Parts: sequence; C-alpha cells; structure tokens
Amino acid sequence: MRNAFKISFVLSALSLAAVGLASSRAAAPIPITFWHYVGQESGSRIIADFAREFNASQAQYAVKVVEPGDFKTMQIKLQAALASKGEVPNLVQIDNSFFTRLAVGGALNDLSSSVKALPKATLDDYDPTFWEYGDVAGKRYGLPWAGSTLVQFYNVDAFRQKGLAAPRTWDEYVKAARALTSRSAKGAIFFTDGWVFASMVSSRGGDILDAQKRPDFDSDKAMQSLQMMYDLSKGGQAIVRSFSEANFAVIDWVRTKAFLVTLPTSAYSVVKGSISFQVGAVPMPGKTLAGESQLVIPRGNSSEETAGAVAFWSYLTRPEITARFAKATYYLPVRQSAKKLLGDFANDPVMKAGLEALGNAYNPPRLNLYNDWRGVLEAQLERSLKGGVDPKAALTEAQRQALLLK
Repeated sequence: MRNAFKISFVLSALSLAAVGLASSRAAAPIPITFWHYVGQESGSRIIADFAREFNASQAQYAVKVVEPGDFKTMQIKLQAALASKGEVPNLVQIDNSFFTRLAVGGALNDLSSSVKALPKATLDDYDPTFWEYGDVAGKRYGLPWAGSTLVQFYNVDAFRQKGLAAPRTWDEYVKAARALTSRSAKGAIFFTDGWVFASMVSSRGGDILDAQKRPDFDSDKAMQSLQMMYDLSKGGQAIVRSFSEANFAVIDWVRTKAFLVTLPTSAYSVVKGSISFQVGAVPMPGKTLAGESQLVIPRGNSSEETAGAVAFWSYLTRPEITARFAKATYYLPVRQSAKKLLGDFANDPVMKAGLEALGNAYNPPRLNLYNDWRGVLEAQLERSLKGGVDPKAALTEAQRQALLLK
C-alpha cells in the first residue's frame, strides 16, 4: 500500500513537472531576427535600445538585432539566404531600389491583411510618400521605416567667406563650386549614384525613364545634368566619388577638401561629431526622389513570425519612437504626428531641409529591372566623370546596355 502511494505520488509529480515544462515552453517568446543596415554608431545604439524596450514591453516576441553590412551587402546576404532555402531573417531593412524586385519575384510575404488590421487613424498618420511605396500591384509588401531625401550640404563658414548664398538653383551650385575651388580644395563632391543623378534630372523637369517607363538615360535633361558635373570635374572644381569610396568622401568633407555635397539627410549622423565648421543644408532644386528603405518580411516566415515582425515594426513607428529615431539618425519621420514631436530639432538645418524636400519628393518606379538599370547608369556615370568619356557617349552607352536587359 505504501509503495503504491509512493508510485502514485511520483507519477503525479512527474505529471505536474511535465505540465509545468509544457507551460514554460508554450510561454517562451517567439524569436524575431531583425536585419538592418543603419550602421553608424548612433543608429546601432538606438535600434538596440528599441529592441530591448520592445522585448521588455511584452512577452510574446523576443527581437534580436543583426547588422549584416551596408545596403548592398544586405542585398547579397538576403539573396543568399533566400536561395539556400534555409533560415531567413524575420524582418529586413531593404533599399527601395531593390525592394520591387523582391516583391515582384515572390520573395516577400504579402502583408495586406496585417496592415488592414491596423486602425485607420494609424494608417492615415503615415507620410503618404513613404507609405505609398510599399504597395506593389495592390498588395502590401513593404512597411515604411527609415526614409530620407537628398539635400545639398554646404560649409557655411566657407560660403560666408566668399559671400555666397546657399545654392538653391543649379546655376548657383556651379557658381559656388567654382568660387570655392582653390589649390588645396575643390568646390564640390559628386557621387556617381543613380539616386543622386535621377534626382538631378528630375529637378530640371526631366526623368531617367520615358512615358512607357523604359530607360531614357540619354534625354536632354540627363545630358545637361551629366555635362554640368563633367565640366566641373574636368575643370578641377569637383571631386568625383563612387559608392565604394564613400569613406574617402567623408574625409574630404570633414577635412574641408570640398565644401558642397549632395547626400541623403541620414548621412549627416555619420560625420556630425567630426565636423569643426558650421553646416548648412538646402533641398535640391525642384522635384527629387524620396528614398532609403522599406522593412520587409521574406518568404519562409510563419504566420506567427510575420505577426511578431509586424508588431515590432508597429513599435518602431510609434510617434514617440519615430521622433527619437529621427533625432539620433537624421532619418525623416515616417509618421505625421512624429514631426510634431521633434520640437526644436525640426529647425535643425539638415532636418529642416530634408522635410522641405519631402514636400516635393516622389517615389522611384516599382519596376523589376529598375535596380539593374540603375547599376548600368552608375557604371557609365563613373566612366564619364572618372574616366573622361564624353557625357553623350557615356549616356548613349548606358541607354543601349539598359535596353538589352530582360
């Protein structure tokens, strides 16, 4: 009888332990891996803070932050993860130029139903330009987060010494670049980047695509834009840098080897702590491209993982979180209400110029080949501005190569 009681007691204890273990397992948070490329120190730190705060605020999900590299490295690593059919990240920051290819190619989860579950007041609060880009053929694949616009950064001290005003037209840009050039410094820095060049063309009232959304790289407005930079470069008034030379451009700017450069607002946080001169910023003239990124959920994620990724995105874009992110990184707020929370920071020259530019910005086209076309264009820009090839010949070749792509 006593042995039977002991056996019964042991079985009951084991049963309770099993129930407790099952309960513990059921209560374990679902891991959510978040890949981003906001690599500067301030951005890395605040995103890690956001993940910790989100994890502490609820018990259903546990976000882990990973930084694979810059946006081009991110593309390569994400493609490799998708091709291997192995473990993919749950939430990824992806550059707008690459976003459409992933969406059209079936590489991303459709988030339409997740978005529809959000309150209308919340949806209406997202900036329309940043919100609109994540929709492809009537389905929601991208979630706005780190948005930016191109602005003209200039060295206020150098401009003041020369009696120059902030350049709000291309004629003023050229005038400033020439006036600021000396034996020891160039007036401007130009990146052979498709986003910058496309914006230069559209700022003149043109487009790098025609009415049928095909490449129009050798249009009059494109020719004018490249010729301007070619003349400045050939005349010794501009430093030309490719994307791979971005770090050298930062050194050029910080060491006052040049005084005028076109970059996204988010670039400022990288150099802000190293600058000894007063920085000014104005929008590029006319209509320009909005940019940066979307957050996406790659295919292969379960419904539970998708829900967790969307929950973390919702947290990241809370108005107060969005405002903190903007102040730390100079990414523009993607929520209208967050702009009101910026306070005095809204009058920071870089943030003010970025928000002004956003009011006249448009999105790049959501075309499967757009990223490939951009690569062809950038190669020919570099060939002209660094290799001395005539602008017309370079853009004609870019047009020819782009039309061959399928």
